[in-house]
Amino acid sequence: MTGDQGQQWPIDEDLSALRDHLLRRATLAGLRGDRLDDLLIAVNEAVINVLEHGGGEGTVTIRHDTAAITVDIVDSAGVLSQRDVPPRRPADAVRGFGLWLMSQLCDEFTIRRSDGRSRVRLRMSLDAVPAR
Repeated sequence: MTGDQGQQWPIDEDLSALRDHLLRRATLAGLRGDRLDDLLIAVNEAVINVLEHGGGEGTVTIRHDTAAITVDIVDSAGVLSQRDVPPRRPADAVRGFGLWLMSQLCDEFTIRRSDGRSRVRLRMSLDAVPAR
């Protein structure tokens, strides 16, 4: 990916500061409106998953090029995989549909495991027209 080399932040309980970082970076990259809101929601879901289920620690890396903004959320537990994403929103669930929601909000949503960690990648095109 050519363009921005990215910035990385540790995941901690201060979700407000992390959202502020993401908001600034995504806005500078050119993401606006509902697409910006969708990315903020998806990253928030991923970070909460790290805090609640992913070992409690990890990092968020944000970078962009002329085509897209990419956010990688890495945890320290390494138990999450792509097969954990439900194909449909779980019925009658008040919780437990964050992975499904991320898959619906972002143009690209992948989960990879390596070196004892899980990496969630969320990617949003900087095009004016949503991909979904």
